[in-house]
Amino acid sequence: MNVLVIEDDKRIAGVLQQGLAEDGHSVFLSHRGDEGAELIASEHFDVVVLDVMLPGMDGFSILKRTRATKCDVPILMLTAKDSMPDMVRGLDLGADDYLTKPFQLEVLLARVRAVSRRGHGASSNDLAVGDLVLDRGQRMVRRAQHAIALTKKEFTLLELLMRRANQVVTRDQLIEAGWGYDADVRDNTIDFYISSLRSKIDAKGEPSMIRTMRSLGYAVALPQ
Repeated sequence: MNVLVIEDDKRIAGVLQQGLAEDGHSVFLSHRGDEGAELIASEHFDVVVLDVMLPGMDGFSILKRTRATKCDVPILMLTAKDSMPDMVRGLDLGADDYLTKPFQLEVLLARVRAVSRRGHGASSNDLAVGDLVLDRGQRMVRRAQHAIALTKKEFTLLELLMRRANQVVTRDQLIEAGWGYDADVRDNTIDFYISSLRSKIDAKGEPSMIRTMRSLGYAVALPQ
């Protein structure tokens, strides 16, 4: 899953990033509330882990703004406050769950998995571009009903490209999805994975489904 963590404490954010990544998720970090709110509005995430006390915009304001736009992304509130009124306020504003600090990482990971199940029915597991289908639930890819074996990294990168079919995905966005925020990844590493994906998903004799958008990035689209 793509998980957005909005947490201004960089130590806690780092722990969450590592734990969620080891649990198999792609993790995006934001240390400011206003920046996090913009990410929710402009990008697709399967779960948001949202702190309450944030610079720029507090978590309650982010939650209220997000739900006002009819965005139903599952949101797990994370805060040092443990008073009942704060919990009730968060849930009333549309939070899916509430966890107070300090917390056990395994508990948070279980809560993330739980809220994601509430937010996604079986019909949302498949992404399709033409006859190329990516099943997020089973972590399988097939084209024209033929199964395609992908590595974990290839699957993550292809999922991002297919989520934004016919749109440009930048190299930086691919790096964030596949390796994490501020990872030191060389351009030729991205080139290697894109080349590998093309060799696996493209039909023989047809143009590639992964187009290179020169100086911009890549886009998945039906062959022309």
